[in-house]
Amino acid sequence: MSVSYTVRALDPEDADVVDKAFGVKGAMLEYNPGRCLMPPHHLKIAQAIIDAPVREDDIWLISYPRTGSTWCQEMIWLIGNDLDFDTARNTIQQIRAPLIEMSSVLFKYENSLGKDLIENSVELVNNLPSPRYIKSHLPLPLLPTELDKIKPRIIYTCRNPKDMCVSFYHHCKMLHDLQISFEEFGDQMIRGLTPLGSLFSHYLPFWNKRHETNVLFLKYEDMKRDLRGTVKKIAAFMNKSYTEEEFDKLCDFLSFQNMRDNSGCNFERILEETYGKDFFKRVGNHFIRKGQVGDWKNHMSPELAKRFDDWIEENTKGTGLTFD
Repeated sequence: MSVSYTVRALDPEDADVVDKAFGVKGAMLEYNPGRCLMPPHHLKIAQAIIDAPVREDDIWLISYPRTGSTWCQEMIWLIGNDLDFDTARNTIQQIRAPLIEMSSVLFKYENSLGKDLIENSVELVNNLPSPRYIKSHLPLPLLPTELDKIKPRIIYTCRNPKDMCVSFYHHCKMLHDLQISFEEFGDQMIRGLTPLGSLFSHYLPFWNKRHETNVLFLKYEDMKRDLRGTVKKIAAFMNKSYTEEEFDKLCDFLSFQNMRDNSGCNFERILEETYGKDFFKRVGNHFIRKGQVGDWKNHMSPELAKRFDDWIEENTKGTGLTFD
């Protein structure tokens, strides 16, 4: 029997807040379970994602946005594809390891990504040859139900919510025409009114699965602190082995500057196709922005930082989940 989901319009006051942020009437709906905020476009594929077939040799990368998922996806794809650096440079990550809900969130980039990619990203994923590398920002209850039955490898990334909020703010300004201040965005995140909705409804179900043998739970701060240790951990999880020299080459390819410059994963080709050449220079921002741990200190007022600390404490108390 097919598992279903429910969807509801936001309460009028919340809807006004979200609509003001993106300058669009009816910008988001709430999809449940998971208290997930997604555009109305998601209605077209929400059930198809829940019902999507899962294969044993899949590698799923699941995360809330801006938690190091683009970086981690590149690690996973390269480790799984014998360090094929040429393809990683020349074929965009959205094709090599597509976001299963891409049709819902990147529909405005249809001309640059191509109609086939955007029209039905679920079909695209369903038709990929094995082993498939699949990415999603959806919470667990809105993902394929077969994940729990088939138990493919799942890698989950999370990040200190304060740094993630800063990164997500800049990301939404660049890609989704966000029209509010950072302080307003931070307030909306605490209230579960940013895209994807409730943060801890996303983090905690995967944190609670961290001891399952098919789940690898990673923190962005650990990835930054020890890239080599992280890629070795992922390789072991994927039953792949490489020499120390090969790990040297992999870590060099995955360095922050090289990732920033790699148009295969930095969204540059898609944005330039849509908005014209030298997009990053013209807007003074970048898809792979700073990658720093603790950058929230340069953005958050003491009052907002305190609210975040209280919110994090309230939602993680007794779970064992902590952040640097």
